[in-house]
Amino acid sequence: MATQMETPPVAEIRGLWAAYEHEPILEDINLVINRGDFIGLIGPNGGGKSTLLKVLLGLLAPMRGEVRLFGQPPVRGRRMVGYVPQSLAFDRAFPIRVHEVVRMGRLSRRGPGRRYTDADNAAVHTALEQVDAWHIRDRPFGTLSGGQRQRVLIARALAAEPQLLILDEPTASVDPQGRADLYEILRKLNEQQMSILLVTHDMLAISSYVKSVGCLNRRLVYHGAQEVTAEMLDLAYPCPVELIAHGTPHRVLAVYPSGKQQEERP
Repeated sequence: MATQMETPPVAEIRGLWAAYEHEPILEDINLVINRGDFIGLIGPNGGGKSTLLKVLLGLLAPMRGEVRLFGQPPVRGRRMVGYVPQSLAFDRAFPIRVHEVVRMGRLSRRGPGRRYTDADNAAVHTALEQVDAWHIRDRPFGTLSGGQRQRVLIARALAAEPQLLILDEPTASVDPQGRADLYEILRKLNEQQMSILLVTHDMLAISSYVKSVGCLNRRLVYHGAQEVTAEMLDLAYPCPVELIAHGTPHRVLAVYPSGKQQEERP
């Protein structure tokens, strides 16, 4: 009797080392992303978070180790990935409207120079509805607020109908209400079984929205749980860190001479 093949993980990283000009940036990284995961990745600037995303997207070849997207090499598997970059340089006066920006997300499926179809337009409509931005579809992109622009960029990624959404600091230039709105959008997408990898410095996202947390500073600490452990804090932030966890503030202090992590609650 034929056996049914197991579905491969969304992403699988085994023993990954990555470097620029032979200078290691990532060391022995191991991570598996499964369907329905919502992983928040924290860590200091220069710790290798953006490098990890480049390797996942097939933009940087590993020094050694193995990376698979949906069981395939990244250059093939990335067609099922939606990516939202950390920043976007653009001319605010350029005459492009919101729905046209989102429609660019269909290029990965159609290729440049080919006419858009009714199916493409339907995907754009769905993506804008998913981020609650259909009502601004005809607005010039350059007139949008920071939060609105990020919604549109997420919609552009969703227009490709991905199974994995990767976001690199999507709320860096967004006001607090806009951040909360974006996280609610991501939560709803994840409830629909969209796998999400979110690179962030925002502890609100870590404490309230993601399902699990990893910390990357050349090496990765990841336990598949939501808690930010002392090991993660030691790796990423050698100074005291203040967290807001589920609406209750508490302060995680530096390690005392006794070696015990101290917590202080109001």
